[in-house]
Amino acid sequence: MSGRDGPSAELGALLELQRDLALESDVDVVLGRIGAVATTLLDAERATLYVVDAARGEIWSRAVTQGEFRELRIPLDGAGLAATVAREGHALRIDHPYDDPRFDPSVDARTGFRTRSLLVVPIDSRAHERLGVLQVVNQRSGAFDERHEAIGEGLAASAGVALEYVRLTTELAAERLREVRIAEETRHRLARDLHDGVAQTLASTAMGIELAQRRARSDLPGALDELTRLREKVLEAQRGLRELLFELRPVILEEQGLASAVESLIERTNGTGGTRVVARDVRLETRFSPEVEASTFHVVREAISNAIKTGHAAMVCVDLAEKDGMLVAAVEDDGVGFDVASTLATYSARGSLGLLQMRESARQAGGRLVLDSSPGHGTRVRLHVPPA
Repeated sequence: MSGRDGPSAELGALLELQRDLALESDVDVVLGRIGAVATTLLDAERATLYVVDAARGEIWSRAVTQGEFRELRIPLDGAGLAATVAREGHALRIDHPYDDPRFDPSVDARTGFRTRSLLVVPIDSRAHERLGVLQVVNQRSGAFDERHEAIGEGLAASAGVALEYVRLTTELAAERLREVRIAEETRHRLARDLHDGVAQTLASTAMGIELAQRRARSDLPGALDELTRLREKVLEAQRGLRELLFELRPVILEEQGLASAVESLIERTNGTGGTRVVARDVRLETRFSPEVEASTFHVVREAISNAIKTGHAAMVCVDLAEKDGMLVAAVEDDGVGFDVASTLATYSARGSLGLLQMRESARQAGGRLVLDSSPGHGTRVRLHVPPA
């Protein structure tokens, strides 16, 4: 069947394509099928689906119906009609490409193929983000017309859905990996803190009690003094365990709310490492959902911890309030600061667990996290959570 078989045949082919696409999960098969249908419906010799590679500033041929080059990469700012459409977003119908200064004849020169006519259509997401380009070459009857362009746009829309699905699936997989990583590293940190703190203290206390028992047979007063010292070690371990429990899920957060939990956190961390932590403006009349309060608390806790441990701040100020129905939390410090752009670009590979936790907590709260910092000028962390 060709494009000359009439609208009913074209409609049937498009419906058959949509049915096939709905049953296919392999995006490369989907794009190849779209390219094949494009050549059939448009009565063309070849079709190529280019995909935008934003990281490399290129478009590359992910699906090619025919041709020597199975993968062709073109700079987004380079020559060629496909790159032009990727940049500008407007469909092009070219009857005499060699007369068009935007046409790049180098591929023809390398392959011996002769391009006589072109239809190039942008592939966009539903949010109008450029995802790729559909290029159809050499309409067998001579030139592409408006009807061909409309069909090409319909096929490009199908390709856009497929590419958007791939991107969303990739982002979801990456998000799941980040969540797993956060949970795993949190468990490792908890296990390390328990081992180095509570477990070590309890082990040495048990040994000390055994020695005190032996000593009591000949030196009861000395044994009692030793037991008194051991009691302090047990109380120290208890305090450490309570700090870990507070960090994981403070009871005060559930019973008294976010403001009370943040005030308790400030009190507990004030003076740590010589850093003064103060509540500059912590007041909250409204109770938010448990998920929002927990996520906001974790952001504030992590921001304070980062300011003390890595920012080497002398002063940390905490704000917490409701403004126009929005929950706003802020943590500002006068520490060493950091380059936000470069850190965020590599935080996943560098193992910056604190940033991962804050961003994940903000996402779970449905909020927006803003990091403002520069070397030598401290750090400001702000979280805005809109009303549910």
